[in-house]
Amino acid sequence: MAGHTGGLSVRMSKRRAARSGSADGDAGTAFWLMAPALGLYAVFTLLPIAATFWLSFNSSSGFNTSAAFVGFDNYAKAAHDPIVWRSLVHTFVWLAYHVVMAGGLGLLLALAVSRLRITQVFFRTAFFLPHLVSLAVVGVIWANIYDPFFGLLNTALTRIGLGAFTQGWLSDQALVLFSVNLASSWQGFGLYMLLFIAGLQNIDRSLYDAAEVDGANAFQKLIHVTLPGLREVTTFVVSLAMINGLKGFATVFVMTNGGPFYQSELITTYIYRLAFQSQDHGLAAVLCILLSLLAIAITIVFNRWRARLSQ
Repeated sequence: MAGHTGGLSVRMSKRRAARSGSADGDAGTAFWLMAPALGLYAVFTLLPIAATFWLSFNSSSGFNTSAAFVGFDNYAKAAHDPIVWRSLVHTFVWLAYHVVMAGGLGLLLALAVSRLRITQVFFRTAFFLPHLVSLAVVGVIWANIYDPFFGLLNTALTRIGLGAFTQGWLSDQALVLFSVNLASSWQGFGLYMLLFIAGLQNIDRSLYDAAEVDGANAFQKLIHVTLPGLREVTTFVVSLAMINGLKGFATVFVMTNGGPFYQSELITTYIYRLAFQSQDHGLAAVLCILLSLLAIAITIVFNRWRARLSQ
């Protein structure tokens, strides 16, 4: 019996050693398989992030010039730059505009298109097509639409007898940010519409039947059945719209370049202006870090809000 027990212990020890060796081999194989991707991630993501932090503590006036360490001077300069604060406020306003206009329009069109039967595919395709156009091209198109003399918008208003409502849509300081964001939202609402349509198709139809039995009208079914059924899709659309809103650059750059008088300046456009026009790379790096921290803060707040909704 003792010999049998001893032999069993030896065999179990050998098995454990074999499993340990196999696990080490699998880990080593996995590492070498991931090494190319990790190397590319380090070169194209981690290294630029580290370089941005390093540059934020230095003064550099060009790509081919030497950098001098200045400590927190760039951060102090950013804190006392009124354009930084103005562009930060504009970024929050731009973000709110995009979520409400692009996301809201996507929801309204999803509710309308989902009721169609024969022409639903046509309208889904037609409304999604603007999303396939680049934001730079969208900026050129809408800049011509907003032209104060020959643009489609002012011309149409004049033709239908509403000439009093014609505006310099891109030159009016009170309207410019809304006008540019409308063009950006026009490019993005089609994607949100398709997401909402997919969410509507997943709502159990028996819930509508039960609501009709209880005597609910169309508005009550919308409030008590449709919108609660779209809760998960809505949170996803809002998060996607906020991410796209923070990346706002191309449309503003093409249509107004931040003007007039910085009234459409965003953090992203001001970073470009500092880095490539003013050659103030240190301050531009500080604003890059500020934008990253802003994105992280918004993500944390949004995730907590979504967790509360799911409880």
